[in-house]
Amino acid sequence: MTDKDKIGKLEPFDPANYDSIDLDRLVLYTAVKLKELGIELSLENIIVGSFKLFPKKFSLEGYMEFPDATRVEKSLWRCKGKKRQWIGGKTPHGYLINDKTMNISTQIEAQLTNKALKKEQKTPSRLRRKEGILKETKSSSAYSKYISGKKESISEADLCYLLQGTLDSSRETLRENFSLLTKFAEELHRKDILKFLDWLQKRFKYFMRDSSK
Repeated sequence: MTDKDKIGKLEPFDPANYDSIDLDRLVLYTAVKLKELGIELSLENIIVGSFKLFPKKFSLEGYMEFPDATRVEKSLWRCKGKKRQWIGGKTPHGYLINDKTMNISTQIEAQLTNKALKKEQKTPSRLRRKEGILKETKSSSAYSKYISGKKESISEADLCYLLQGTLDSSRETLRENFSLLTKFAEELHRKDILKFLDWLQKRFKYFMRDSSK
């Protein structure tokens, strides 16, 4: 069986299981899955594999039936950076799995599995999860500074921590987490948190913007 045939048999995950997982980690997870199937880790194979497993995240805007190659390439570029070194190799020769790749893949596997198990639970369980995330938001240093009149002292690091990231996290990942947090606040009608998030969005609009544009 050819690599093309093997990739063609990949089944997509339910979008609900990976909505909150950033692109870089999903690409690394894909690379490990392809390696396990004996598929060469070429750029082309990783692009198509990512699209097959996670179509909502890796489809071309306006053409949902096609993969967005640029999105995968950027993720691989970030993962190969000196600060991360999450994956090895080079585009012309193929990519290489290392210990960091495997560790991240294991973490993502656990997340996908846990979310898959929760999928069949009743709505109250999902509600408790959203409430828990919003509770964490209110206990964050950023929110504490906001309500105590010290909102101008909220730093970029405070924002990243609130969004479950770091200063090294990609802006795309931070924006995705911010959107998810806003969605939960809207669904639970938490006007206090929505007001806080609106202020953050205005204050950090330049920090959060897509630097590639």
